[in-house]
Amino acid sequence: MAKKSFYKIEMLFLKILEKEDCYGYQLTQSIQDITNGQIKIAEGTMYPILYKLQDQGYISDRQVKVGKRQTRVYYHLEPAGKEYLSQLTHDYYQMIDAIQSVLGPRV
Repeated sequence: MAKKSFYKIEMLFLKILEKEDCYGYQLTQSIQDITNGQIKIAEGTMYPILYKLQDQGYISDRQVKVGKRQTRVYYHLEPAGKEYLSQLTHDYYQMIDAIQSVLGPRV
């Protein structure tokens, strides 16, 4: 059976960006570290989500030169992104509460 998640990866990205600006790889590593490897996000998944969040005005980016030729793109949470994160978090906890109602107390 394939693993499916009911959370949104964009919610996780926005939550990390709420604490500090990050570049893409740093975002995925932070999530992997915080979840003890339970959530791993591939590069092919990460960038489309970041571009979507950026297109919607939830995050912005800035390029920082690191080394002679390399630049790193740091992402920043915008006020609209904070509001969106609040809504995603509210929806997530509502879903958790609904699932808990069906499952009942832990045995």
